[in-house]
Amino acid sequence: MKKIILIGIPNAGKSTLGRRAAEVLNMSFYDIDSIIIENLKLERLADFTRIILNGRFIKEQIKIMCDLFKNEKPAIISTSAETALIHECAVLMKNMGTIIHIKRDPEISLAGMREKKCSIVMEINGERVDTQKGVIEEYAKEISAYEALADLTLENNGTEDEGLERLLKMLEQTFIN
Repeated sequence: MKKIILIGIPNAGKSTLGRRAAEVLNMSFYDIDSIIIENLKLERLADFTRIILNGRFIKEQIKIMCDLFKNEKPAIISTSAETALIHECAVLMKNMGTIIHIKRDPEISLAGMREKKCSIVMEINGERVDTQKGVIEEYAKEISAYEALADLTLENNGTEDEGLERLLKMLEQTFIN
């Protein structure tokens, strides 16, 4: 089995399902966001925002994908939402394994973020703006790019356990048959 690369909008379930599937299948698991936070020693939201704005975030994603491409061991990789939209990363992913688009309704993703209290509300020009909502909406516009890159699509609009069950079944059918 080669690598399994999970792509999709923020809070689609890439990391959660990927981590759990890797445990069940006794495979290595890599979460691009976590690796970036660790590599760049980010501790505050301001640090994360700064690296995104100065382009370092994209450079770091490309570097990590290159490193994972060179690693020959089977693994499950959870990407950042934008990783699939970076040309260099998309080319690497296509050549390293099977890409699965974890597809989730944007409203369900937003509800999950609110539940986890991940939403960031800022005041811009006197107007309160939910930045997470904006992020979800932006990536939802890129759905055709995710679909074009993916080898398979997994609908993940139910519970975490249901999503895991469907992912494991998909992997079994894809790699055993």
